[in-house]
Amino acid sequence: MSGKETTSGAAPKNLPPGSRSPLLFIFLTVFIDLLGFGIVIPLLPIYSDMYGAGPKTLSLLFASFSAMQFLFAPMWGRLSDRIGRKPVLVGGLLGSAVAYVVFANAHSLVLLFVSRMMAGFFGANISTANAYIADVTTPENRIKGMGMIGAAFGLGFTLGPLLGGELTHWSRDAPGWFAAGLSTCAAIFGWFNLVEPTRHERAASRVFGAEELRTAARTARIGTLYVLGFLFITSFASFESFFVFFGLAKFPAVFHLPGAVANATMQDLMKAAPITGRYLGGIGIISAIIQGGLIRRIAKRFGETALITAGPFILAVAFLVVGFATSWWVVVVGCLIMPIGFGINNPSLSSLLSRATPADHQGAYLGLNQSALSLARVSGPLIAGYVFAAFGPSWPFFTGAGILFVSSMIALRYHRRFRETFAREPVPAVAKA
Repeated sequence: MSGKETTSGAAPKNLPPGSRSPLLFIFLTVFIDLLGFGIVIPLLPIYSDMYGAGPKTLSLLFASFSAMQFLFAPMWGRLSDRIGRKPVLVGGLLGSAVAYVVFANAHSLVLLFVSRMMAGFFGANISTANAYIADVTTPENRIKGMGMIGAAFGLGFTLGPLLGGELTHWSRDAPGWFAAGLSTCAAIFGWFNLVEPTRHERAASRVFGAEELRTAARTARIGTLYVLGFLFITSFASFESFFVFFGLAKFPAVFHLPGAVANATMQDLMKAAPITGRYLGGIGIISAIIQGGLIRRIAKRFGETALITAGPFILAVAFLVVGFATSWWVVVVGCLIMPIGFGINNPSLSSLLSRATPADHQGAYLGLNQSALSLARVSGPLIAGYVFAAFGPSWPFFTGAGILFVSSMIALRYHRRFRETFAREPVPAVAKA
């Protein structure tokens, strides 16, 4: 860190003429990138099954993407602090395009792993998009910008798998080539439209700096936000990964099956995938609407620290509704509640983190946050798998609800301690724990 006291809440310097809509540019860039990522997700089980991969190997294949993000998100964020946001964003998109080309030509299990690890490595630069938003927004508008990124994530993950399924009617390789084309278009779009924001003096320390991690560990105002994000995504990843197994075990008729499926085969999963995809897609769309259009008004009314308390609580209630459901319509009600909790929590956490950290280290701190969330996406399914096997199909949701209630209690304490600090602008770069 530089020796200067910085204020991350200060309004950024003016962008050059012609950059009236940087938020729109970031939204489209992230959306296209995540759309390309989502396209290949439903194909991984099919491809891996072709090459004789068992369930454990398939789990490792999925985890390899998040593991690479866990390792390299801080590096990309820190690099963007040093050389600028634009080259990191555009370079990451081009690298993702190469990863999808490898995926399209992956005719062995080894190449599948290579393609997913490459995609995770280059996709770890998404934290730079958050840093870009922090650079070009005032504290009052920041949650709107973070909400737009959340909406882009939701829409990309929602539409990507649907599009990938349709493209397989053309050929097995079509989704990979299409995703590569999308990432290339996004890179070209970003190169010509993204304007490098004027930022505070850039950090001169190493790309893999440990100073931010030490600061986060000893600073309650920053470190607690990392913990809250980790707990929230761990729970939600548990739901995402085992929703289809839960449905097959408790409501087989919804999937046109004669009886409960305790140990789902590949054929069972493929048959259930379109149905579960519609419900997960609905959650993503509602969440995107909240994050992209309503979050600023909600935050203005209640405050961001209150929203990170309410978000986990609402999602926990939704998980309990699903877990205790005795009919599918009750499950649908739970799925309608979920995006409310998700939609108000994530942009609020990102906004609070960007306001609590030094302006010249935004990329580094947001990169560490992305790393923690990637680790959560690995740990969530592992926890869910254990409790599913040990206690039954509803327990991933009961366990997730318990984790979320703990998260809500931690957030309530955070709200009482720091709400007045965040309500005042400018805010100190790093508050003492």
